[in-house]
Amino acid sequence: MRSITIGVFFSTILLVGCLGSKKSKPVPVQPPAQQAPTFTPPEEKAVFVPFTREMYDRLVDEGIDIKKVQFFIDQKIVLSRYLDSAKTLVSAGIIKMSKGKIVNEIVIPAYTPGVCEVIEDDGLRISFDRQGGSIKFLNDETYSPKFFIFTGTNWNNGTAEVEYADKTYRASCANCGSVAEAKLVVKQSEMDKMDKKTRTLTGRKVDNGNGN
Repeated sequence: MRSITIGVFFSTILLVGCLGSKKSKPVPVQPPAQQAPTFTPPEEKAVFVPFTREMYDRLVDEGIDIKKVQFFIDQKIVLSRYLDSAKTLVSAGIIKMSKGKIVNEIVIPAYTPGVCEVIEDDGLRISFDRQGGSIKFLNDETYSPKFFIFTGTNWNNGTAEVEYADKTYRASCANCGSVAEAKLVVKQSEMDKMDKKTRTLTGRKVDNGNGN
């Protein structure tokens, strides 16, 4: 009886040893499916083109009112001015604290639509707000012979002073080195529509010699 028990005991050890000596094959793990990164571009950015002097001249030649053109600005612009008191009346924008000072800030996001209010010899004044206030975009032979670019006075490190809604603001570009990089753009599709002229033909009769 003891010999049977010992035999069973060693058989069990041998069986366990054999099972343990076999290496289990690793089970392949399917990596999780990776989703393609989503990207939402700005509003139809691909269809915007710079508004040039050539476009301006062509529209004028065709008798198209520049004030009917839908303009956009291609950069985010921030207008700011310091206030003496939080009770100071502001006509637009928000009041915030910056470096311990009270600031009136107006933000014009990139591709904000605007309309031309005034046509000047060297540029256009564009309004982006129904409450008033416009910004001049310069186009002249010296500084900007081709495009209509943001302009101002008292330039300092890429910023400039502008008159907006009868107040003086300092304008800066949120995503570019200088506010002068901001320019007017238009939708290519709208320019294509304006380029198309519709001409209705009335026909031509055979001249029978009597003038009819």
